[in-house]
Amino acid sequence: MNFDDARLLDQLAYDFLLAGYVRGQNRALIAECANGWPPYTDAEVERDGHKINVNDLSMPRLLHDARASFNNAFLKPGQFFTCRTDMGAKHKRDLYGSIVSKEINRPMKKSIQYMESMRAKGALLMLHGISPAAWENEDRWCPRPVGIEDVLIPSQTLLGFDNLPFFALRRSFTGYELQKLTQDAKRNPGWNLDLVDRLLRWADQQTTQLMGNNPWPDVWAPEKIQERIKESSGLYGSDQVPTIDCFDFYGWNDTKGEEGWVRRIILDGWSNPTNVGGKPVTDRRSDMNDFSKQTKGKKDSFRDFVFSSGNRKVASSWNNLMSFQFADLSAVAPFRYHSVRSLGFLLYSVCHLQNRMRCKFNESVFEALMQYFQVDSMEDAQRALKLELVNRGFIDKTIKPVPAGERWQPNVNLIELGIEQNTRLMGQNASSFSQNSEYGQDKQEKTATQVMAETNQQTAMVSAALSQAYEYQKWEYYEVVRRFFRPNSKDKDVQTARANMLRQGVPEKLMVYEAWDVEPERVMGAGNKTMELTIANTLMGWRDKFDPEPQRAILRDAVLAVTDDAAKAEMLVPETPVKVTPSVHDASLVASALLSGVQVDVQTGINHIETIETLLKILATKIKAGVDAGGMVEPKELAGLQAIADHIKKHIAIVAQDKAEAQRVKQYGDILGKLENELKGFAQRLQEMAKKQAQAGNGNGGLDPKDAAKIQATMLTAKTKAQIATQSAATRTVQKKMQFEQKMLQDQEKHQQQVQQAAAQHEADIAGKDLEVASNIGRNRLKSLDSEGGKE
Repeated sequence: MNFDDARLLDQLAYDFLLAGYVRGQNRALIAECANGWPPYTDAEVERDGHKINVNDLSMPRLLHDARASFNNAFLKPGQFFTCRTDMGAKHKRDLYGSIVSKEINRPMKKSIQYMESMRAKGALLMLHGISPAAWENEDRWCPRPVGIEDVLIPSQTLLGFDNLPFFALRRSFTGYELQKLTQDAKRNPGWNLDLVDRLLRWADQQTTQLMGNNPWPDVWAPEKIQERIKESSGLYGSDQVPTIDCFDFYGWNDTKGEEGWVRRIILDGWSNPTNVGGKPVTDRRSDMNDFSKQTKGKKDSFRDFVFSSGNRKVASSWNNLMSFQFADLSAVAPFRYHSVRSLGFLLYSVCHLQNRMRCKFNESVFEALMQYFQVDSMEDAQRALKLELVNRGFIDKTIKPVPAGERWQPNVNLIELGIEQNTRLMGQNASSFSQNSEYGQDKQEKTATQVMAETNQQTAMVSAALSQAYEYQKWEYYEVVRRFFRPNSKDKDVQTARANMLRQGVPEKLMVYEAWDVEPERVMGAGNKTMELTIANTLMGWRDKFDPEPQRAILRDAVLAVTDDAAKAEMLVPETPVKVTPSVHDASLVASALLSGVQVDVQTGINHIETIETLLKILATKIKAGVDAGGMVEPKELAGLQAIADHIKKHIAIVAQDKAEAQRVKQYGDILGKLENELKGFAQRLQEMAKKQAQAGNGNGGLDPKDAAKIQATMLTAKTKAQIATQSAATRTVQKKMQFEQKMLQDQEKHQQQVQQAAAQHEADIAGKDLEVASNIGRNRLKSLDSEGGKE
């Protein structure tokens, strides 16, 4: 197709608008019902005299439940997707995948724009079954949601877009937006600056008229126009000013041996007529032609391009330009874009009928509350109007109330049956995206099997619908990853993420989206809370049957199901376990030493609980290996295992000194007791084999007497060690008690000495004071005698 003729694209745009008008009318009816509009039009109310015209909001409620399932499925996980690669060093692939997933998902989770894009996607999917989004430029990673009416797709286009030759987007630019796109020094060279300047002057003229200013003094000063637009960007970007409406065309082109999509932007000359101040004005084409008259000699602007990429390809795939999400419930294949049937389509008819039925039902209810009287004349009617019905009141004999038996009675059972059937139909139609949680409407308690069967049925339906959404969402995630790997991107989030990935060791040669597989994160229960908790409880019941790593994943999913907080689930159950602690590392070394026959003393100042648990795991693993091998171990290995058990007892004794850990100590003792029983079983089997060896002789395949002697020596040594350990523990306890009593006696003697010293010091102080007082008295007497002698 020739994409160099703007007139041809203009005609295609007109064809798109005509073909989409009827589809738009149908979508408008669905949107009205979903927005709570009443079922009867104003003309029907006036013609038929309807007294009640309300929407019972059944459809908005069902769509809300479906959106909640979608949002729960896509927004609840801690990250949107996981990246995996099969390239690079094998031992670092998991690390690279974890780094790339974290650094790309971090800005996505923090972006309110992307959150709103996902919410808009869920709303459009439930309402119309199609949710488009478009990227503004080659660098920005976050797509912007687009209305279905603004995406122009040719008829007969199949889902998957294998036969899509071209498509268009309806865009509206304010003067300020268009200026930002075209006045940058690094702007795309495809902009037609001559036409853009005329568009900006036209937008400026229209805006200044709204502001009440006279633009003519600036006609001969173009730089003032630019400054005014920049200075008043708030007004120029508001919804009060006229916009520059365009068709943004993308077409498949394979010229010059290169396949890809080219881009053209033309003006929209087919907008509907508008009204200003109640007066009709010309259509958009005539209105916008005013700016082309401002400069003489210019050709028709609608035959020119606002933007053209020429033969340069702006994208290799439509996935680089647009993102589409589908929730198609159509039953006819092959599935086509314009034949998508949504949940809103399935609900519209029955919800609209239900609204009309409820309006009539409520009219009947109000009518039943009315009081009617039989009258023979207008005088009787006047008397009836003046009648006051109060307690113990009286009425005229001529006034005859109409009894209930003589009034028209609606068929209540039929009405209730109709409402119930409509409600059931709505629930069945909506069950593909939301769960009908009204179990037990028959007021009978259901068994666990019945509840599980209903839950499985709902899970299957909801999962089937969301699985389709997950698959389509995967392609958007691929494009987001591609944009985050773009080396010269102007997007700040992309620059930061790339720097972090390189700093953490991800090779730059792996930062291409072709090297990665992207898998969306899926929640249990397909977004339904009840089913999610049911599945989580079931998996927790089976958790002990899984390997350690799956156990951690199950526990994390269960925490997420209960809390709905991905950050808390990651904090409580991290995806990557905590690194090995020094106590765990030392315990592994101790076990190796004990197995080799080396005596190891108990170390103080360590985490004894971690040491006990590590040694118990090692002991249990070794014993299980012996049981699997036929219930036999080598005598030397048996001695090492018994040494580990004895070493564990010493640590348990230390932990037992803390009374708060009594329950933990009992649990450790029970586990160790079971393991020691297995060790005794090994020893008994070895002894039996030794006896058979001794009875049958060396030539009958029994144990060698030397081995039997080693076994007995090992058992005796283990028994002796256990007795010595017990005696040592008792001795240490007695020694500690004696040391404590001796320290108490020493403290008492020291205290008595301090008291005696304090008393002696006190007596000395008192004596010194007495001597000082006596001396002062003597001196005073001598002074008095001397003074008397002088007087004489």
